[in-house]
Amino acid sequence: MGFWAMLTGKEPNIFDILRNYKNAGQYGEYATEFVLNHNYLDGYFRTVRNAYVPYKGRTAEMDVLMIHEKGIYVFESKNYSGWIFGSADQLKWTQCLRNREKHSFYNPLKQNVTHCAALAHFLNISPEFVYSYIVFSQRCELKKVPNNTIHFTIVQRQYLLRALRRDLLGKALLFTHQQVDDLTNKLQDTVYVTMEQKQKHVSEIKLRNTGTVCPFCGAQLVVRKGKYGAFYGCSTYPKCKYTRKIQRGQ
Repeated sequence: MGFWAMLTGKEPNIFDILRNYKNAGQYGEYATEFVLNHNYLDGYFRTVRNAYVPYKGRTAEMDVLMIHEKGIYVFESKNYSGWIFGSADQLKWTQCLRNREKHSFYNPLKQNVTHCAALAHFLNISPEFVYSYIVFSQRCELKKVPNNTIHFTIVQRQYLLRALRRDLLGKALLFTHQQVDDLTNKLQDTVYVTMEQKQKHVSEIKLRNTGTVCPFCGAQLVVRKGKYGAFYGCSTYPKCKYTRKIQRGQ
């Protein structure tokens, strides 16, 4: 974060930060939405934050959505510091801090694939109209991550506007202003959820990490045998390559 970024509207100013900061993750989502709404992107659009979209009997929580006349954009915010390493096929990516600590986190590309599928299903639109953006903070350095493709974009927040403007420039109109409003209004019902619904979502996430449901595609996990013993694998393999070690007692 820098003074020039605040001055040009690419980042919230100090007063906005103080009013809206709750934790690092929440702030990353707020800052991403701020960039979208304060920098005069071309075209008609609306934004939605923290939507709990129903999908296959569960919910998919989405950080920030932009419903634009040229498509639907799903932003997965990662407000991390340190060096970031990961590949498209890896189950988990790695964050390396200056003190040499390493932390792993689920592959955000795979995470957002599920979000995009859930959104397309909920809005009853073609998945081809839904675009995935993984947004990292300027506090990190993307040391080794996949190159951007037509299916996804990985970008640091300070370069988000540049990437979006280039992306939108090459796309045709898909929705009228009324359709943008209608899609947004439909999503508003997924934002104002009860605390009970939020707690249920948290329980679902824990179950996906410890139970027999694939956290990426929602299919059932099955026990498979490999070179190093038994493990859980997704029943849809090779379409989904999720695996997890079987812990003692399971």
